[in-house]
Amino acid sequence: MEITPLQAASLAQDVYALSQYNNLGDSFIFLNNKYRNTFNFDNNNLLKAKTGGPGLIKCRTAFGFTLVGKGQFEGHIFLLFRGTQYLADWLTNLNATVSRSACGKPVHDGFNDAFKSMRPKLTEFMNALPKGKITSIHCIGHSLGGAVATVCADWIANTYGKHPYLYTFGSPRVGLVGFADSCTKSIGNANIFRAYHKTDVVPFVPVWPFIHTPNRGRDYYLPSPGLIPGGEYHSMDRYVQSVRGSAWMALAGLRPEAITDSGIIRWLKQDTPLSMTVTTLEWLSHAIIYVLKKCTEGVEWLISDAFTNGFTLLDKLAYILSKGLKLAETISNWVVLLMRRIMRLLGHKEILDAADLTRAIIHTTLLNLQTTLNRYVTTALNQAMVNGRAI
Repeated sequence: MEITPLQAASLAQDVYALSQYNNLGDSFIFLNNKYRNTFNFDNNNLLKAKTGGPGLIKCRTAFGFTLVGKGQFEGHIFLLFRGTQYLADWLTNLNATVSRSACGKPVHDGFNDAFKSMRPKLTEFMNALPKGKITSIHCIGHSLGGAVATVCADWIANTYGKHPYLYTFGSPRVGLVGFADSCTKSIGNANIFRAYHKTDVVPFVPVWPFIHTPNRGRDYYLPSPGLIPGGEYHSMDRYVQSVRGSAWMALAGLRPEAITDSGIIRWLKQDTPLSMTVTTLEWLSHAIIYVLKKCTEGVEWLISDAFTNGFTLLDKLAYILSKGLKLAETISNWVVLLMRRIMRLLGHKEILDAADLTRAIIHTTLLNLQTTLNRYVTTALNQAMVNGRAI
């Protein structure tokens, strides 16, 4: 059985004790005092991960816990992962690469590396669990910790044939279409609890073609004021406040109407001004995936597998979209409409027809979009750190 939103959020928040005290001993004292009836925290169940942003020396730091529950959590195990102060570096790398997950699908290489650095300890823990006595497995994390928890839950499902519960708060996008499909299926969309604030900037990145897990079923949308994505509502404190007193079904009821293909078509054909708002980024994300699928119809594996070797993701995105210009006129028109919307958002002069579009122009436009978004993310997260909010 799943745990409550507040239980999951509290654990995602409290694992930050690993980075908020002067030494691990003080962290263990705080955690054991708070959870004395349910968990034991010590060096034996500590997870250390090798992390660090681009240009930074990677180092091994305390990153989470493998916990066996007692009392009300008898028969439950918990795998907790914290976020990191270098989150902006992970999310805004212009040359983001992908590597293969446990199920062989493409995921963000940085998130995957962080998980793989902990996998030996996780394997040892999983193999030592008493058979027949474990009823539930819970993977929990906020921010980068949510991304790592997602990769971990997918690994457990594929390696051990279990269906863990996955709880993430303000998680970035973890993998490409193939990973989201496989992970949603192997874990089960009913077991995935992805909670995010409307104006939390982190769930909007990394930029396309990364998408969220689950890619169908429910997610847990938490209203937050305004229309501009920023860093304030990325803090774990805000998530705890937002879920307090609510059940998962009540939170799922807050989800806005799903974006449909017919809605995407209408949005692409609109001739209206655009600004960097939550609504715009949501529609743009779906529109890019929609047009990519049009360009690769019949060979949709290209959206996932074509991104796993050689060139950067942007190179391959530009390649697929430029190929779409040479297909049937109906497909070419979708590429033109998409590029016009992106150019309008960026304040660029808009391309009028397919003859004016080249692979180089597409690449430059996508790069400018990514650079603009990354600058926005970095500013928002840096401000959150200045204000003392754990990210």
